[in-house]
Amino acid sequence: MRRILASIVLVMMLTGCDSENASDTEMPAEAETSSEAETSSEAEPSSETPKTVAIVEMAFEEGAAAMERGDYQKAMQFWLPLAERGLAPAQINVGNLYLQGYGVLPDDAVAAGWFRRAAEQGDAKAQNNLGVLYANGKGVPQDIVQAYVWFSLGASQSPTSDQSVDSNDAAKNRDRAASQMTPEQIARAQKLVGEWKPKQPARLRNSSPKQPHQP
Repeated sequence: MRRILASIVLVMMLTGCDSENASDTEMPAEAETSSEAETSSEAEPSSETPKTVAIVEMAFEEGAAAMERGDYQKAMQFWLPLAERGLAPAQINVGNLYLQGYGVLPDDAVAAGWFRRAAEQGDAKAQNNLGVLYANGKGVPQDIVQAYVWFSLGASQSPTSDQSVDSNDAAKNRDRAASQMTPEQIARAQKLVGEWKPKQPARLRNSSPKQPHQP
């Protein structure tokens, strides 16, 4: 596997939720930005050429460099085409740009949509982020059961996997959410977790990403 590392930190705080809708209880948590573009065995089918993978990694790295310079619009221009093609780390980063309003008008609902697309592929960071949004009712209806579901899925990643840090964060948030839930809500959430199956990520085409464009 090939990776790209970038120093990106975007944070949102979980403000709290109760067993039904909302509460004054503070539940701090991070909604994280993906700092690497990893092409896994799922996201990198055998039909892809090394050139395709290199182009994708280069585009992701260019977006990370733009982000570090504070050129958020340029970062969006590089990451958005990758996100549209199904690359989960790019989807997370686009979601965070919308969440923070960096280079675009802030839009929690759009951010939630991008986190969901990555979360449905099984990305622990995205699952944790989506759980934070459900816990706060940002971009989605406030729903402690759904928050617990996504935190639990993120926490279920193998501790030896590359997502172990994100898994630990999700586990802490799951436990915070559980402390505000009834036994019936926990049972319902655990049933949903057991029924959940990841979606297959989109195949990357053997071609260059579209030219960067402003959303």
